[in-house]
Amino acid sequence: MSKQTRTSPYGRTGVFLFTAACGLMAGLPAHAADSSAQEVQRLRAQLEAQMKVSQAIQARLDALEAREAADAKAQVETKAQAEHVAAQAATQAQTIAKLEAGSGANGSFTMAGGRPTFTAFGGKGTLQIGLQAQFDAAAYFEDNASVKRSGIDLGDGVNARRIRIPFVFRYGDVTATVTPDFGGSPDGRQNSQYLYEANLAYMPFKGFTAALGYLQPNISLQDAPSSNDFMFMERPAIMDVERNIAAGDARAAVGARYYQDRFFVSGFLTGQAYGGQSTTTATSTTGGTGTVTTSISTTQPSNGQQTAAVARLAGRPVYGEDYDVHVGISGSKVFSMNQNDSNRLAQNIALSVQPELRVDANKLINTGSMPATGVYTWNPELGLRYQNFLVQGEYVEIGVNRQHQASAGLGGSTLTPDLTFSGAYVDASWIITGETRGYQTARGGFRGLKVAHPFDPGTGELGPVQAGGALQRLQLDRQRQRFLAQSVTGGVAGGRQDVIGLGLNWYPNDHLKFMADYQIVDVDKLSGATLQNQTGLRYQAIGFRAQVAY
Repeated sequence: MSKQTRTSPYGRTGVFLFTAACGLMAGLPAHAADSSAQEVQRLRAQLEAQMKVSQAIQARLDALEAREAADAKAQVETKAQAEHVAAQAATQAQTIAKLEAGSGANGSFTMAGGRPTFTAFGGKGTLQIGLQAQFDAAAYFEDNASVKRSGIDLGDGVNARRIRIPFVFRYGDVTATVTPDFGGSPDGRQNSQYLYEANLAYMPFKGFTAALGYLQPNISLQDAPSSNDFMFMERPAIMDVERNIAAGDARAAVGARYYQDRFFVSGFLTGQAYGGQSTTTATSTTGGTGTVTTSISTTQPSNGQQTAAVARLAGRPVYGEDYDVHVGISGSKVFSMNQNDSNRLAQNIALSVQPELRVDANKLINTGSMPATGVYTWNPELGLRYQNFLVQGEYVEIGVNRQHQASAGLGGSTLTPDLTFSGAYVDASWIITGETRGYQTARGGFRGLKVAHPFDPGTGELGPVQAGGALQRLQLDRQRQRFLAQSVTGGVAGGRQDVIGLGLNWYPNDHLKFMADYQIVDVDKLSGATLQNQTGLRYQAIGFRAQVAY
């Protein structure tokens, strides 16, 4: 800003008065001067006073101009300083970016989301190592009469339900995941290093994922959340039966999933589950205490593997801040059954499930091996969340297409009609402390609970507490009639199981969870050559789980 010279009007007036006064005094005659000397003196005094006022005003103007010049200079200096600081910040940002790139290229380590994370390849590649550990304990309280007629006495105990260590490597749009599982149902299997997943996934844009390998194809609403986020210790029995046909854990599959805000769709071609090429052969050995039967897993290289398709369409057509309405439908179709003998002739399927709490490995209901040419499943899904209350349910139908074979018997043939089995569940949960389970569009279902206020004795924070209840039924009986052989009716007496369940969960933080389940179970099952014996079992059970997940 350039300095401008100002002329005070008061300064010009003072000069004019002074000039006029001088001229007046110079033009007076001698006699007038003598007579008006007193008047001149008075005028001169006034002029001097005015000159002093003019000088004071001029001084004030000079001071104001000097201040404006100083302010302009300060503004220029401040602007220059700001530009300098901005330049320094830009230089520092470039330096940080270079350092980060260099660090990524050589390898860096963080704890992203609680998981050890290694970064390399200029920040484009990451390797994460996670952990899921679930330790269960359960006790069974059985009806003595049903124990005698069934011949089954469930055993109390403990079980390492899941011990999974996921290794997740990402580079650009490609993710490779390998997750061994050292737990199981029960744990301590012949080969304790069980594979949960091993696959490649390609995600070129948000919402779309194509995957190949051993993975978990999407089927049913119960498959949407991680097993870390279950309300109860296990899925409903009918959902496990359906999953084990063509989906479930460690299933060889190729396919894709796509989601948007209101819908989720997925489709996979599937084969055998990991280890499905092995068959179990019973051998007997005699020891000092008698005959002991053992099972040896052998591989049949000539087997024809199962091929199937699994699909799911789901979403939330209506939702708001306080509510989500979920609808969906899932299904699967087995096109070619696993041929499980060396001659590649036998095609069989058996539907069964373990008790709801996986400490005892007895299978209380079981269809036994059924000749089959194909299997299908379908199940509608429905769920509703309102604030911290959630209710959901599904119905499942399983159809078995069987081989029609003629053989000697009553009427000269054995009936082998196609059969359908079914099951359903409904469960509800209430988060007592007020947190909510929101909707997870990427999986087409309700996500787990996020801990807003972790347990802290110092502040009195308890952490979230969740209560729930469930009703479920699994029906593996079809066309059975007591006192008639299954070969006569063409049916299957696999049994029926009804469960009433209650659960209470506590979340100290996002990585810890403690669960308690109570169940009332009623199993109705007929056995014997003519289905004359009731071998069902009635019992109550209580189970506990401690979980750590990162």
